[in-house]
Amino acid sequence: MLSKLVKKFERAQVSLASLLLRRIARAQATSGKASDNVALKLYPNWNELVASSGTGSDPELRAAARTLLLGQLPAEAWSLIPSLEVRAAPVMSTWTYQNEAMTWDIGQGDLVLDVGSGGWPFKRANHLADKFPEETSHRVETMVRDERPFFEVDLEKLPFEDRAYDFVFCSHVLEHLDNPGQAMRELMRVARRGYIEVPTRLSDVMFNFTRLQNHHRWHSLRQGNTLLLIEWNERERRELGNQFFTALHSEYSNNFQDFFERNRDLFFTSYSWDEKIEFLIIDKDGREFDSSYGSS
Repeated sequence: MLSKLVKKFERAQVSLASLLLRRIARAQATSGKASDNVALKLYPNWNELVASSGTGSDPELRAAARTLLLGQLPAEAWSLIPSLEVRAAPVMSTWTYQNEAMTWDIGQGDLVLDVGSGGWPFKRANHLADKFPEETSHRVETMVRDERPFFEVDLEKLPFEDRAYDFVFCSHVLEHLDNPGQAMRELMRVARRGYIEVPTRLSDVMFNFTRLQNHHRWHSLRQGNTLLLIEWNERERRELGNQFFTALHSEYSNNFQDFFERNRDLFFTSYSWDEKIEFLIIDKDGREFDSSYGSS
């Protein structure tokens, strides 16, 4: 009996705190004046009450609290306050976006190979291939194997006949390789058409992949119909913090998630090719490392 009374008392505390915050927010909205940092003092206390009582989150209270917080800042800083709204669904990962949002010009009867299928195989692939079927530093997710034929391969020397495939899918693989030019020649040899995706410089910097040794060797850029890969140099490999990575994966809606979803092309170079991949690879000293120009 006593425990039930204590629980009711805790819920009553939360309800009273919520009511107070709502009233202050309405008064502030009406007067257009800040409430002497009342929000900054009360909202953390309300969060402690919620955590201790297990009463859960209150959408109306979140909106009231955000209104109070906005009142403590000049208008030009309002965008810094998150929405405090839980997302209906997470931001689509690269592979979820490719499988669920992108459209593909692939015929019903086309034979499709996914090279570097990893933990998120391409849905249109008939065959899967990867160099690392076991655990590796190049993949954080668990390797996925399903009913489709799987091949353990070295992308720089594929074990397939010339033009064995109609389409080859190669996403987030080339940035790891020592010789991505040779890998692209192999893609052209075994398939007539395909798709390549590689992280950009912006992506690796903002998501702090530059700190990882022996992970991404190259970042990418597309100029016209040429895919450029540029090698990271040692000066660029440093700890940059995980603020943007955390914001992207937050369960709460925020401005960075909106920016990312509107501008995926700034984070990933998408390169569809037919018959030939035009590429230029620059090493960390600024010299040409490899190129498709002048090669057969």
